Order: sequence, then structure tokens, then C-alpha cells
Amino acid sequence: MTFESLDIFLRKWGTIMKRLFFSVILFTVLFSVDVFAAVDINVLNNRMLSYINELRVSTGVDVLTLDHDLIAIADIRSKEASTDWSHTRPNGQQGVELISSDKWKGENLSRIKGTEDPKKAADVMFDDLVASPTHYDNMVFGDFTKIGISSYVEDDRITVAYMFSN
Repeated sequence: MTFESLDIFLRKWGTIMKRLFFSVILFTVLFSVDVFAAVDINVLNNRMLSYINELRVSTGVDVLTLDHDLIAIADIRSKEASTDWSHTRPNGQQGVELISSDKWKGENLSRIKGTEDPKKAADVMFDDLVASPTHYDNMVFGDFTKIGISSYVEDDRITVAYMFSN
């Protein structure tokens, strides 16, 4: 092998290695999905909706339907509440102020730490909400007809926002 052919070989090999390295990096970035956050959060949210609607039916109140606008608001609120546990937003407004002023509006927040089992998380959070009179009242208030639920996962903590309206 001559120096020239060795140089060509190394340049081609270097190009191949660079492409391989960047392909591995790209694959890692694209497919490093937190399976719990991407898949099981849906189980948690659906279970919470089911529990809330079962509670409503048991008290003689119509079930809530999911509302995409309220889900978007709940998404904002779950992220905000994960860093500052409060019904007050970082800008000083109440979380419910994200809902149109001409509607009934309510907000419940819950969180749990240390579980990756969405069914267990839903069980514990629902029981906590039922045990709180103001949160219970939101869940069974007859003028609410819609709900948005969103969960935010950070490390081993799940924060959930429930936005109620009509």
C-alpha cells in the first residue's frame, strides 16, 4: 500500500466514521424517549378521567368529556406546578384565569413522587383529591361538563393538572 492509497483509505474511513458517529448521536436523540412519559402517562390520564367520571355518576352528575383546549391549558399548568406547587401561575394570575371568563372554571392539581406505576399513581392521587373537600367539589360540580387532564413527568415525580369548565 502506498502513502497515497493509505491517505485515501484514511480519508474515506474518517468520513465513514464521522457519518457513523453522527448517525449514532442522531439515533440516540430521536429515540431516547422516556417510555413512562410517552406511553404510560396516557394510562394515568385516562384512569383519572375514568375515576372522576365514576365519582360523578355515583353522585348523580353527568360525566365530563375531554376538551382539547382544556388539555392544552392543563399541559401549561402541569408544567408550571411541577416547579412551583401552587394554583398561582408564575405571572401572579390564578391558573383558572387561562379559561375564558364567560365559563365556569376550576382547577385541581395533584402530584406523586417515587412511582413508575401509572395505575398506582392514579389510585393514590385520586384518593387524595377525594379526601380534599375543595378538590372533591370541583370533581362533582354539576355545571362542569368538560375537563382537560395533563401530566408532567420530571425525574421520579408526576404532576397532574385537571382543568374543569363548561
